[in-house]
Amino acid sequence: MMLDYDLITIGNHELYREEISKHEYENLVPRYGDHFISTNVQYLNDDDQWVVFGNNTHRYFETKINKYKILSFSFMFDFKMGNRRVNVIPIAEIIKQSWFIELVEDYASNYEVDAIVLFGHIPVAHDWFEMSQLHNFFRSYFPSTYIQYLGGHSHIRDFSILDNLSTGLQSGRYCETVGFLSINNLPSEEESQEKYILNNIHRKYIDFNLHSFMHHSNHTVLEKFNTEKGLYVSKELAKYSKDLKLDEAYGIVPHSYYISAADYQNNDEKSLLRFLEDEILIQLQPKSCSNKIDKLPVLSDSNDRIILINTGGIRYDLYKGEFNRNSLFTVSPFQNMWRVLPSIPTDLALKLKGILNDREYIIDSKTGINLKCPYHINNRLTNFKGDHRLPLSYGYTTTDDSGIHGDDTIHRRLLSYYVPNVIQSHEAVSNESVSEFTDVVYYDFIEPFVLDALREACDGDEELFERLSVAVQYYNDCPVEYNLGQLLKNYAVNNWN
Repeated sequence: MMLDYDLITIGNHELYREEISKHEYENLVPRYGDHFISTNVQYLNDDDQWVVFGNNTHRYFETKINKYKILSFSFMFDFKMGNRRVNVIPIAEIIKQSWFIELVEDYASNYEVDAIVLFGHIPVAHDWFEMSQLHNFFRSYFPSTYIQYLGGHSHIRDFSILDNLSTGLQSGRYCETVGFLSINNLPSEEESQEKYILNNIHRKYIDFNLHSFMHHSNHTVLEKFNTEKGLYVSKELAKYSKDLKLDEAYGIVPHSYYISAADYQNNDEKSLLRFLEDEILIQLQPKSCSNKIDKLPVLSDSNDRIILINTGGIRYDLYKGEFNRNSLFTVSPFQNMWRVLPSIPTDLALKLKGILNDREYIIDSKTGINLKCPYHINNRLTNFKGDHRLPLSYGYTTTDDSGIHGDDTIHRRLLSYYVPNVIQSHEAVSNESVSEFTDVVYYDFIEPFVLDALREACDGDEELFERLSVAVQYYNDCPVEYNLGQLLKNYAVNNWN
């Protein structure tokens, strides 16, 4: 909250839990004033009224130096997993609503608009349908105005050329990338539109580290690079880290474990996914910590057990060295509860993983969930091979609509193996025979997908599906004690200490 942004908006992770949405609305929104906007996200306030999740649906402002008139809107993708206090209006609906149409028409007819900035939590990829809907709508009202999209969500570096006067920039994930885009001149009537982007629009993906920042600020001495405000922010971050005990150590990781840089399918010992399947998930036990479970599920001792999780809940690699509280949250920060489908015929239970992994990365129309780890969604990596005599470090090597030279720092390409949508542990009662029934345990977060996969496994037998699915219940509602990160911590304490 120390930086002054021209534009700021909400992300999907602020919409899952009510207390987080409330904190965001009551603290962050007032802090940024009319700079915090949201066009299609609403908030239910304490007066039981739906209001804009921001200070306005748009912002019209003038740049300081060149006095350009900028019209900006912010959009969230069609997200359906929000808490009771939030409502995301799908882009397909909002572009048909009269208030929005009248607002855009007013600016198109009565205001000077030099450029439009459309930003928010939505990928800029050509195949993202909502982008096409949005672009077609705005282009119909502003046929010769430059439109710049700034997107996100799918965690990749990407640059899309949408037409002769419009591009979209997406700047990776977390704090790994600073997306830099320069517009030399806004289009004029005299200039040919065909070469406008080539001659005037330039993008760079800057690695988020001290070396990059010092290089681009033309500093070689750290003391001259530091600022009073920057040192204050660093001090405050260190204080918060200490208060949250993020340096509390649990053990020493013997070697690095990778999500995609290790071969999960061929049982690479460095595969984080395989490690979680074999060593971590099996620690899960049924337990009740709240009123969600009247009584623990009665499960047969003769049943096998499968535990399914989506790889989207695994956020980062696990590196060799100290495993501490910060590492725990880095790998998996989510506090999910667990559900169980008891006594599923084993032949059906064993089909679920395959059915879920046969699906492409999509945002499901009913749930808004994507199963796959965001790191591996549409990862646009180039096959560019540089001079191998150079001592290059591993990192991003991106290709986009402008070619292969967007990465500010040249890297060796990261290895990238297949990453499934879901992984599972499978514990058999006997090594000599297959049990007739299997208890299927999974994150409550992915229940719609699991039930949909079960219906498909039942192959049209709706009576069988209803009989099996009606028995679903909580298996463990202790998200603090039995989330994936905590299970990993327990393993570290017992095996890596």
